[in-house]
Amino acid sequence: MLKPLSLRVFSSLAFVLAAGLAIGQVQGPGHYFQRPGVQEFSGEMIVRPLQASALSAARVPSGWQTYIQARARQRILPIAREYVAATDEYIIRVPAGETENTMSIRLMATGDYQYAEPNWICYPLRTPNDPRYSQQWHHAVVKSPQAWDLVTGSAAVTVAVVDTGIDTAHPDLAANRVPGYNSVDRKAEVDGGAVNDINGHGTHVAGDAAAIGNNGVGVCGMGWNFRIMMVRTSNSPGGGASIADITGGARWAADNGAKSVSASYGGVDSATVGTTGTYIKTKGALFLYAAGNDNRDLANFSHADTIVVGASDPSDRKAGFSAYGRGVHVFAPGVNILSTTRGGAYGESSGTSMATPVANGVVGLIYAANPGLTADQVQEALESTCDTIGPGTIFGKGRINAFKAVQRALSLQQRTIAPNTIATTEGTWLRGTVADVALPNTGRSYDIESRRIPLGEVAAYTCTFPSGSTRSRVYSLRFSSQGVAVPNTLVTGMMYAWNFNTGAWELLSQFLVPSTGSTIHHKTIESNPGRFVGTNGEVRTMIRTVSTTRGGGMPPLRYELKARYAGLAVGALP
Repeated sequence: MLKPLSLRVFSSLAFVLAAGLAIGQVQGPGHYFQRPGVQEFSGEMIVRPLQASALSAARVPSGWQTYIQARARQRILPIAREYVAATDEYIIRVPAGETENTMSIRLMATGDYQYAEPNWICYPLRTPNDPRYSQQWHHAVVKSPQAWDLVTGSAAVTVAVVDTGIDTAHPDLAANRVPGYNSVDRKAEVDGGAVNDINGHGTHVAGDAAAIGNNGVGVCGMGWNFRIMMVRTSNSPGGGASIADITGGARWAADNGAKSVSASYGGVDSATVGTTGTYIKTKGALFLYAAGNDNRDLANFSHADTIVVGASDPSDRKAGFSAYGRGVHVFAPGVNILSTTRGGAYGESSGTSMATPVANGVVGLIYAANPGLTADQVQEALESTCDTIGPGTIFGKGRINAFKAVQRALSLQQRTIAPNTIATTEGTWLRGTVADVALPNTGRSYDIESRRIPLGEVAAYTCTFPSGSTRSRVYSLRFSSQGVAVPNTLVTGMMYAWNFNTGAWELLSQFLVPSTGSTIHHKTIESNPGRFVGTNGEVRTMIRTVSTTRGGGMPPLRYELKARYAGLAVGALP
């Protein structure tokens, strides 16, 4: 039974190689090629034995599975430099007299391995751009300001970048840094691992994702107050790093609390990048990787759990340098991105290196908006809300939209927050307490008796919500009213809320007040609801009723207010 399995695997391999040769792009056993300055051979390989799930899918008996996996490991143990238990991968040395290509052919021909690929030396992906501009154009494109009206980030969310280090004293980064890691030396910063920037690339990338916002200094990242974790993955002035050090650093970040991790390096088509993304997702985090600046069609792979990011330009077109195709999940702005640079300075740079941390920052916003989401839900929120800027065969899901992504995150899980206090401003408090509004399903309500004034019958009140329920955290407001009109009288109700931005009452809706029954009129505000919330959590609402007949008086009208706030999410949104 072993021999047929090996033949099947080898036959499939031969088919893939033949297809790759036909299109002239595939990298695989026997056909790995270097791209100087992007990815180069290191004299080492990353090898992963066939996993039990694959052997079971091929209907290999359990006894044979054990034998095959043991044989695979024994074959490479003599030349193994390191075993990565988290992903069941081996870092092996290429023996004298062999090359990465001959070694991959020999190992894969046995049928015992999922992949055997070079441990690439990868380089930071940046396209230098000399002209400087004084604004960060990308925020308007991805709707950052609208997203910030809902959530500006959270100190509870750590965003990590795997790169060349960070300017540890930069005024737009230093205050929010958390201790990082040097993945070359396998040493945490708290144990003396160096994370200072040796190249400049890492400081820019860190600022793209998480430069401190609203601090009166420099620029703003995608979130204002994330914790920033730097994993320095190179000790070389040129920034070159092995793919094993890049992925190892990413795993360390997820193991140590990062919710979103990005790498802006070459090597995206390495299978280990996908394996690492799967591991990181088991930690409740996400891994993002740059598509590359070589304008390639990434048609020959797709990492299910690693988000591959291409670069778009200010006109929402593909940046000329950006890779594209089936292997790319999303695009993000990556041309002339203004960010932090070494020495406390600022500068522009272009590349999928910039696009990837921009997307990383949006992932951080999603986690901040709804901490209860799973990694799969966060990925869905990012990808399902992208704006279409071209065919999916080029742009994947499209260009990221921070506002829509945060809205999607908030819609997945919310709870109703009741006010602390209620006070009438017009009308007479008839009955009810704050507790009645806090328990709306009991049938009780907070009632206000209307009184006659020249413009009609008015009942109005203010509510103050718990500390922290500020306009920057509001997701939606639901206003409700219930009234009974005098029989045979046509009564129109008008619902208002106080707009704190304009300093005036804003008409939300008009409706007929029924003379029988107990119909409740609802109005939910989800578009910029923060305008109706004061900085102290205050909400003001008013119902005005106008009758088409005179006399007879008006019975009391009953009113309710409910509100939902972001960042206090439990349960499901009705």
